[in-house]
Amino acid sequence: MTRRFQADALERFAAGVFEAHGTPAQEAQTVAHLLVQADLMGLPSHGVLRVSQYVEDIRRGAIVPGASVLVRGAAAATVLVDGQWNFGQIGAQRATELAIERAQRFGVGSVSLRRCRHVGRLGAYVEQAAQAGCVALGTCSTSGEGHWVAPFGGREGRLGTNPIAFAAPTLNRPVVMDFSTAALPEGRVRLYRDTGQALPAGILVDRTGAPSTDPADLYESGAILPFGGDQGYKGFGLGFMAQIFSCLLGEPTWREEGLESNANTMWLLAVDAAAWGDAERFRAELDSMIAYVCSSAPARGSNGVLVPGERESAAEARYRREGIPVEEGVWIQLVQVAQEAGVEVET
Repeated sequence: MTRRFQADALERFAAGVFEAHGTPAQEAQTVAHLLVQADLMGLPSHGVLRVSQYVEDIRRGAIVPGASVLVRGAAAATVLVDGQWNFGQIGAQRATELAIERAQRFGVGSVSLRRCRHVGRLGAYVEQAAQAGCVALGTCSTSGEGHWVAPFGGREGRLGTNPIAFAAPTLNRPVVMDFSTAALPEGRVRLYRDTGQALPAGILVDRTGAPSTDPADLYESGAILPFGGDQGYKGFGLGFMAQIFSCLLGEPTWREEGLESNANTMWLLAVDAAAWGDAERFRAELDSMIAYVCSSAPARGSNGVLVPGERESAAEARYRREGIPVEEGVWIQLVQVAQEAGVEVET
């Protein structure tokens, strides 16, 4: 069973839960908005599904609502940001602002984010940079907890799901791509588990290395495979690259213990298009490139070419009309968390 909710109702709900656990109102709204935006874009693994996880993180001290985001090191175009265990979204937004500032001053800006939890949808931050006129590349990984992904040729997790995101400004909406280097993000595996569904084949191995379609096997020492199937070495290579960018630049944090292992590490590069010439011409040329690429005749059984970000834009338009779908199993968890916090549930 699936329920549907308007975006503003889900945002109020999520923000109310976070505020009930000591989160300042503005930060609660920011995190809630970014989670619901992921749901609107058809990415429920990074949507309100995460509210229960974040509440548990607050309870055990892995998220410290209201903590100040600090700059620990800066040298011209590079900045090291310390989230001080605030929500990952709060640290990541501030880190992106700093990358944009450096790009506008030096032509390029690069940031590394440390000591924060789950940053949510990585594409939100490269899109933030693109809206400021930058071409942006971002990666994300983990400091130790959440090594869910087996390297190609292995059966035990050694990497995070390590997404890579890219965005560039056009005369309209930015081009945005955001993808996990694993066969499936952990959040999607969690969604399959919480809704009682079997996984597609080729995603997971159990603790013995045998192929599995049971999502629960991941949490019993199984592992997600890198994307690419028989060519999974490509997904593994990209994931390894993302882990190097995210975990080693600035302050190495890739195999920590205790609370430090909980960090979601992020690296972002912003390049100011105006530093390389006429920014409006860049946007216009990219629009022309998009039109050229999309002029390719449709493949058999296809409706034609979709530019990265178009699928998500279409989902957002649809869900704003029809309401955001939330699986019943996820909604039951959310209602329980809200009731425990004394938050009124809108039905």
